Amino acid sequence: MATSRFESTINAIKQGAKALTVEKAVSNIEGWEDYLSKHDHEGVKRVITDLGKLKKLLHAKELDGEAIKTLLQKLGKETTAVAGDETTASAKHIKELGAALSEAA
Repeated sequence: MATSRFESTINAIKQGAKALTVEKAVSNIEGWEDYLSKHDHEGVKRVITDLGKLKKLLHAKELDGEAIKTLLQKLGKETTAVAGDETTASAKHIKELGAALSEAA
């Protein structure tokens, strides 16, 4: 995966809700779902499921901040777990993304 997808997602998460509209967040989520759907890994499957849940929360008439926060924390842990103990460049990016998700919550 191109480093730019990780960097753009991490930067958007760090900028917060003011910089990331619901439409942009959903578009980003859908890009990740598309990319991750090509990987057959149990941890990745959990992430895809929770990304779908996040999209539903973001499309709700009224945003449930607590539910979103809880789900972001879960996604952060799941994302970090996918990298495991690997020390590759990709694993580093995955761990950074997981940390950003956890911190955003």
